[in-house]
Amino acid sequence: MQSEVSIAKPLSGPECLEACLHALKSALSKDDRFMSHVAYSGFHAVIDFKFRPSMSFVPDVEREVVVQEGDQTELLDEPTVTEKVEIPKRPPNQVREEAEMPQPVLVTDGQGQSHEEWKKPGKTPKQPSVPKHNKVKGAA
Repeated sequence: MQSEVSIAKPLSGPECLEACLHALKSALSKDDRFMSHVAYSGFHAVIDFKFRPSMSFVPDVEREVVVQEGDQTELLDEPTVTEKVEIPKRPPNQVREEAEMPQPVLVTDGQGQSHEEWKKPGKTPKQPSVPKHNKVKGAA
């Protein structure tokens, strides 16, 4: 019988970026101005990005990203969408699950051979538990 156990691997740089983009998209997709029936001939956006890795020798990233797409001639000084998205520290596999990314698991086959695989999004495999004894109905 094959079993799977989660592996608590640290997040890679691309996984961190994907988690950030997923959180930004999730937050902004709730705004009516980003519904599928709304169309724009162009837009200008400024994204103020701050990334602070925990327990790492890598320095923080603070960068402003300016995006300009399509026709810029009719941009008006209308009210803007200001959204602050903060991503709290969480275990790596919880971040992967929330961002719908594959997760590392240790797969053991019936002969006791183990290897690592990356499973598609879904529930995180649970740690193996002690088997429960079957109880007979009516028994105490």
